[in-house]
Amino acid sequence: MIKKMFKNKTALITGGSRGIGAAIAVELAAYGATVIVNYRQGKDAAEEVCRTINEQQGNAFSCQADISVVAEIESMFDFVETKYGQVDILINNAGLEIRHPSTEYTEEIFDRILDTNLKGAFFCTRRALLTMKTAGWGRVVNISSVHAVRPTGNRSPYSISKAGLEMMTRELALEFSRYGITVNTVVPGAIRTDMNKGVLSDPVYEKRVVEMIPAQWIGETNDVAPIVRFLVSDEARYITGTAIAVDGGLML
Repeated sequence: MIKKMFKNKTALITGGSRGIGAAIAVELAAYGATVIVNYRQGKDAAEEVCRTINEQQGNAFSCQADISVVAEIESMFDFVETKYGQVDILINNAGLEIRHPSTEYTEEIFDRILDTNLKGAFFCTRRALLTMKTAGWGRVVNISSVHAVRPTGNRSPYSISKAGLEMMTRELALEFSRYGITVNTVVPGAIRTDMNKGVLSDPVYEKRVVEMIPAQWIGETNDVAPIVRFLVSDEARYITGTAIAVDGGLML
């Protein structure tokens, strides 16, 4: 049964075709939001997420855009606002992680990671804030990572981008919370997603990860999605500028 918590609200999830983004899309749709599933290349996966939601009597639509390119962000918002109305809820979830020793990153790879994870999130938020401010209501949730504060090596641009995302959250919360807009960060720890499926397929690596987690198990995408749903609800109207870890205690 579709609940009505987010009736008449439109939620845009960047990178919503898989993993945490897909789980968030399903969660928000189950509570009545019209969900826009953004994807860069995974059209079939995005449409499958929408199909799952629509079969459960929700409302979901896919929208292609490479959020590392500001012009494509603007086109995406133009399309969404024309067809479905303003974006009330923005989930900056799209992310790119490429693992190398720091001395092996090229300028091109560094820029790809920062442009997707940080610049893209900023310019998506910038565009959404324009209509949220006019409406006097809005919710932005940035999906960060424990690597923003916990270095582990061989992913420095990714960690840098996520640390920047958390400061972006605080800056924008300070500036825009007076307009009925909250801006928060969710910080997943080790979660089973397509992004880390390769490394977690190695039993030795997985065992090493589990041993670092006080809870002693690796989370699932559905451990993250309800936290996001809470943060974009009116129940969380007095929470802004914060980062909530969903990590089994990994950052303790």
